[in-house]
Amino acid sequence: MIDTERVNRKLALLRIYKERLADIVPKNAKDYFEANFIIKSAVERTLQLVSDTELDVLVLLYKALELDLAGDDESIIERMKQKLSASLIASIKRRRELRNRIIHAYADSAYDKEIFAQASDLSDVDEFEREVTKLAQKSP
Repeated sequence: MIDTERVNRKLALLRIYKERLADIVPKNAKDYFEANFIIKSAVERTLQLVSDTELDVLVLLYKALELDLAGDDESIIERMKQKLSASLIASIKRRRELRNRIIHAYADSAYDKEIFAQASDLSDVDEFEREVTKLAQKSP
């Protein structure tokens, strides 16, 4: 059985993180690239929190749906392919990859571009919430 109360709390956190990003992300890439490290750090940390919270929700769903055993984040996401849309799974994977680059400081020439792209378009978070809510309603 899905713990809808915990799932809903996590979804509420996602909405808060999305609002935070809307408040702090500069309106265009040029302004973001020129932003000070405090703004960039806040954006990076909030994106990390979005990714970690999405994974927390997937783990709650995974356990409740009693899917095959999985050992790590990637395998949990793979197992959820049968329950969530392909586009949503792709966006979750993309954000997890970025999260790993953030926490391990793997910066390259595309780093700021990817951070800005994900922070300025969080429509996939809305899709995540819709699909998770729908899945939770279907579950006994």
